[in-house]
Amino acid sequence: MAARPSTWPQSTKELLPHVLFKLADKYPDLTYAEYHINPATIADGFRKVTYREMANAVHASAWWIEKNAGKPEVDDGRETMVYIGPNDVRYGILVLASVMVGYKMLFPSPRYGRDALAALIDRVDGKIMLRPSTPVPVVDEVLQAREMKSFQIPSLEGLLSAQPDPYQYTKAFETSKHEPLIALHTSGTTGFPKPIIWTHDWANSVAESTYMPSPDGYERMDAIYHGPQTRMMFMFPPFHASGFFGSLFFQLLTGATVIFPPAAASPQAQMDAMAESLDLLDEPVDSVPMPPPHVEYLGANPGLLDRVSNKIKTAYWAGGDISMAAGNAVSAKMQLFTSMGSTELGLWPSLRKSGPWNAENVDEHWHYMRFHPAQNIKFIPMSDSADGQLYEAVMVRNKDDEWVQPIFKISSNAGEKEVKLGDLYTQHPQDAQLWKHYGRADDLLVFITSEKFHPGAAERRITSHPGVEDVMIVGTRRAKASLIVKLGEGVRLDDVWDTIEDVNKASPVYARVATKDMVLVAKQPFLKTAKGTVQKKAMLDLYAKELDALYSEPKSSAPTTP
Repeated sequence: MAARPSTWPQSTKELLPHVLFKLADKYPDLTYAEYHINPATIADGFRKVTYREMANAVHASAWWIEKNAGKPEVDDGRETMVYIGPNDVRYGILVLASVMVGYKMLFPSPRYGRDALAALIDRVDGKIMLRPSTPVPVVDEVLQAREMKSFQIPSLEGLLSAQPDPYQYTKAFETSKHEPLIALHTSGTTGFPKPIIWTHDWANSVAESTYMPSPDGYERMDAIYHGPQTRMMFMFPPFHASGFFGSLFFQLLTGATVIFPPAAASPQAQMDAMAESLDLLDEPVDSVPMPPPHVEYLGANPGLLDRVSNKIKTAYWAGGDISMAAGNAVSAKMQLFTSMGSTELGLWPSLRKSGPWNAENVDEHWHYMRFHPAQNIKFIPMSDSADGQLYEAVMVRNKDDEWVQPIFKISSNAGEKEVKLGDLYTQHPQDAQLWKHYGRADDLLVFITSEKFHPGAAERRITSHPGVEDVMIVGTRRAKASLIVKLGEGVRLDDVWDTIEDVNKASPVYARVATKDMVLVAKQPFLKTAKGTVQKKAMLDLYAKELDALYSEPKSSAPTTP
């Protein structure tokens, strides 16, 4: 493979297909990404994809889409195609190819059930389902519930080895910037996932933020994993908003090499497989971006942590909080930090003081973020918590002749001067510019007494017990708190009750799970979002009868769910 350049061309006010083709001409033999040759057999190693192969695959896919699905009546991205498949570069290929033909892609999470997926596809009027040779079962379930055309796409190797004529794509950014690039969806924590449309103008705002300079005395955190000489093992799923960064943005905008991890049924299994696969790479890995469950598992398994930290210097996570135990364990072995991101905003630019790692010289620096001032975020005091004052983040729109934040490129926010981001934070006691994500404002419990409590910290403390798999505190429109808990195999409620009582001591009286009678022990795994967090609204709906019974009748022992 070709030697990697030290700098990378900046690409703003360009449509992403043109960016790829420009880079493929300039760096045809440079590695774009790597993926497992055989997802079922890690020992078979990795296959490298060059920029030339990626460009050829996009052209080939565009021709294939036109031949099989036809061109839309109007080629402005109004019509939607849907794809659910394995974690590989086909996601990025399909985004660019669909845009060239005049469609947009929707990548739903396969972790949602048939009804949620059908409702999401309805919202974007998806009429075409693209499927790999071996689709996940939920694809057939959706096709049974909703009438759609269905086509099996070519194999990945077939696309990468193709030598097609270029597919003509002559659109320009200024005349097409308001057209859709892709349809993504929210996590679905508070209900069915909702579609979010990224336009080409949204993508350009992300590109401009990628190249923003740091204030004097500070460095961009993303410089650790951005750039043409960096390699990352990207653990986020491709159908999530963050996955789009791993499929296209990191490569096209910064030149980073993204390595797709082995497929696995759980975060735990994926981390084990990832550690094994590190021995098969012929070049080192610089960083590993992860969702919170992956960090928790890494921190709880010293042998795995030693194995990974011997190969990778830096880890970072986004999508939710992690426990102190996991963070302290991983940060003792690796450079650990967190980033904020959302479907509406993408990844938020954040900073660190120039100098050695933890130049801030503050406690738990891995748990905090210093946001780039260009983001123009103000923090509004909300309620108190056991961890101190809570603040809600509000983003104020920058002037039109400056960088305008991506959230204001979303159609529903286009005319707004400021937007509540729905995230709660606490401030570092030693540095007022450092902020720790505390939880979502939507998670705030409001009891019938009008008293409020955010359960995030309490839930994390209970989940830190090795016998607890998942936990959810309930209380909104109730007189007192209750608990839904999923225990590990062979673990009894009595085994974890001391931990619950310790959490009670740090909670206000109305938010305490006072007795075991107010605990519901779940037999089935918790319902999760695409990023691995609990679908709280769905859990409340699923266990509504059991919770009503919990509050109406005293029990002599903790009930279990069906």
